[in-house]
Amino acid sequence: MQEGVAAPVSGKINLKSKIAIVTGAARGIGRATCLALAQEGADIAAVDILNPDETVAGVKRIGRKAVEVICDIGNPEDVQAMVEEVVQNFGQVNILVNNAGILGYSKKSFEEYTPEEWDDLLRVNLRGPALVTQAAWPYMVRQGGGKIVCLGSIAGRIGGLLVGAHYSASKGGLHAFVKCAARRGGPLGIYVNGIAPGPIETPMIDNVGFTSEGIPLGRLGRPEDVAMAVVFLASQASNFVTGHILDVNGGVLML
Repeated sequence: MQEGVAAPVSGKINLKSKIAIVTGAARGIGRATCLALAQEGADIAAVDILNPDETVAGVKRIGRKAVEVICDIGNPEDVQAMVEEVVQNFGQVNILVNNAGILGYSKKSFEEYTPEEWDDLLRVNLRGPALVTQAAWPYMVRQGGGKIVCLGSIAGRIGGLLVGAHYSASKGGLHAFVKCAARRGGPLGIYVNGIAPGPIETPMIDNVGFTSEGIPLGRLGRPEDVAMAVVFLASQASNFVTGHILDVNGGVLML
C-alpha cells in the first residue's frame, strides 16, 4: 500500500503466501500461534532464545515451511541478523508477532525489586518488541504493508500484584508502543495491534498461583485462545482495526 492510500476492506482469513515471524516460539503461546498461523496457510520463522525445533516440526507436519532462528530479542545485533536471515530464506515479512517475554516472578514486595530486575524485564518485554519491530519495519514499508501483533497483558491494563510492578509496567509500556506505532504505520499499510491476555496456562505462570476464581467463563485461558486472536489480528479479517489492545481474559476485565 502506498502512503496515504485507504486500507482495504476486511475479508476472509487467508494467510497463504504470507511469511510470519513469531518470537518466543519454542513453547506456550508462541508455539500455539505458529501452528494456528500455519493452519491458515502462513510459512513461519520460529524465533526464540531457546531451541524451537518442536515448533518447527509441528508447522512442517501441517504442510507449511518453517525455519528456526535462535535470537536474543534484547540484543540489537541479534535482532537485525534474525530479520535479515528470515528475509534471505523467504524474501519478505508479512506478519510479525512480538510474543517473547519474561515474567521475572518472585514473592518480593514492590519496594524490594532491584534496578537489575527492572532492567531485565524492560529489556525483554519492552525494548525487545521495539527492536524487532524496528528491524522488520523497513521490509514491510518496502512491500506495501504488514501486520504486527504485540503480546501485552491484563497486568498492563490494571496492574498485577501477583506478577509485580516491573512486569505490569513493561506491558503497559508495550500497549503504549502499539498505539504510537499504529499511528505511524497506518498510512503505510502497516497495522499494529496488541493482545492483553489474562492468566493463560503456560509454563511461565506455573509458580504464580493463578486460579479460575473470579473468571466469568470459569477457567484459565489456553494458549490456543490467544493464538486464534493473533490469527484474527494478523489476517484480512481485521483490516479496519489498528492501535487496538484486544482483551483475551475470560471476562475478568470488561471495558
